[in-house]
Amino acid sequence: MGLPPIPLTEEAPTGNQAKPGQVFAPGQIKGPRLSGRFNDGKFGEVPLVARTTLGRHPNNTLRLVDREVSKEHASIEKVGGGFLLRDLNSSNGTFVNGRKVRELRLRDGDEIALGNSRLIFQSGDGGGVATSGVPAAAGVTVVASAASMPAFLAQIEQKEQVQFRPAEQLSDMLALKQDYEKLRIANEFHRVVGMERDQKSLMEKILTVAFALLAADNAVIFLTEENQLVVKAVKRRKEAADDVTVSDTVLQRVAQTRQAVLTADAIFDSRFSSSESIVAQGIRSAMAVPLLTKGVLKGVLFCDTRERTNAFSQKDLEILSGIAAQAAVALELAEMARKLEDEAVTRAELSRFLSPAVAEMVVQGKVEMLRVGNLAEVSAIFADIRGFTSMAENDSPQETVAMLNHFFTLMADVVFAHEGNLDKFIGDCVMATWGPPSQHPDDASRALRAALDMQRRIAEMNRRRQEEGLPAIQVGIGVNTGPAVVGYMGSAERHEFTAIGDSVNTASRLCGLAKGGEILTSENTLKRAGPGFRVEAVSVLQVKGKEKGVSTFRVVGTT
Repeated sequence: MGLPPIPLTEEAPTGNQAKPGQVFAPGQIKGPRLSGRFNDGKFGEVPLVARTTLGRHPNNTLRLVDREVSKEHASIEKVGGGFLLRDLNSSNGTFVNGRKVRELRLRDGDEIALGNSRLIFQSGDGGGVATSGVPAAAGVTVVASAASMPAFLAQIEQKEQVQFRPAEQLSDMLALKQDYEKLRIANEFHRVVGMERDQKSLMEKILTVAFALLAADNAVIFLTEENQLVVKAVKRRKEAADDVTVSDTVLQRVAQTRQAVLTADAIFDSRFSSSESIVAQGIRSAMAVPLLTKGVLKGVLFCDTRERTNAFSQKDLEILSGIAAQAAVALELAEMARKLEDEAVTRAELSRFLSPAVAEMVVQGKVEMLRVGNLAEVSAIFADIRGFTSMAENDSPQETVAMLNHFFTLMADVVFAHEGNLDKFIGDCVMATWGPPSQHPDDASRALRAALDMQRRIAEMNRRRQEEGLPAIQVGIGVNTGPAVVGYMGSAERHEFTAIGDSVNTASRLCGLAKGGEILTSENTLKRAGPGFRVEAVSVLQVKGKEKGVSTFRVVGTT
């Protein structure tokens, strides 16, 4: 199978950056290059420079340890926008695609034979998806060629979407037939596939359409994952058949050119005597078509047959291209649907703790500070039920849980109504914050108004409880504003978005000092909130953990 594929990155070397004669794993070189098996016996790629010399002597840019190769055998020079191959009066000659040449301008995919060495010229204009070493999958074997290209009998530009010409542009019967064929393929595709969105089921139906429209024995769908083609679906006309054998060389051509290709009758065509991947496996006729969406290679659709030689024609290739155009759109829609479902689940989870607006920001990836701790101003609220232990002892466990769930639901509704963040439930206490990840200039004011709304909602809850003959609950609330560290905190397995710091601790202490039905806040919070609140001064309170007392005020309403 050769070397495993190395994903392309922005730092991957180009022909100009790599050292002359240095061999890289397949897929690592972006620019013009030669690919083949080199002196260590491994399949790899060598970048082309302005003038690359090939021969047996160590002074050559690319040294080929082969007795059939002359000391100075050939050169490849960059001329204008292309590359020119010259034979340097070698003893055994230089061959391109089986024909002896003295000088020839190379084209992408040309096979260069020097002695026993076989090298493939690649211009570097195509894409960069690694195909060598495609991961093994049940029922599929991808074989790498020694270094030669199979017979590409037909090659057509792949259309991303089927377009129908206006009636006035249909000047001949051929054009009408072409558009009818597109319509036929689209109709058959949607008849079988419908609105299928499950990816696995969708791919099975795509292959079913291919079998219905083509005389194929085997079909495979490869999808691109991490810059590598991975087998995702396989279909055989005969269930007891051997593994589907796919030529890595064919996949490389499709990935690089973004074009549909047709190969045929590799066994009996002398041009393929050196193509190990075709000859050894006996592939008779095969087609491979890229799955393109918005110019990006999403995968490859492959079909083959071994029953008849030259089984596929260019017409068949056009049909498979039409199927691939429909399939690429269907796969993209399925992927979009899956992402929307995942986002919906994420949004629902986040909405349990963050306001809907903030949850939406998180889903869209607009909040970077969630992943790292940041120091920011936070207004924190703690709301705690007074005498909860005694209540729990007198009520049944079911009644206690029902009461807590009702209380927490009311408090969460208030927090979200004022666009705050529900931090956590701590026993019978609720903690909420205003600040990151979505800060407002009036966060302190929002926190105080939320505290007042909490007490009003608790009063309404108590009226219903009294009507049902249940005891009222009393809640003390503490509010404070100040700097805190905000971000995700916890272990690798379990973490939460929260705020920690002295200002948060002070809010908790004020909550502990507040009586049932009372809201205590700090002087700093009132300054940040501005006018609009009716307050009563409370003597300076000595808060646990602080040396100096805290100037405290009781919030009784708004003005």
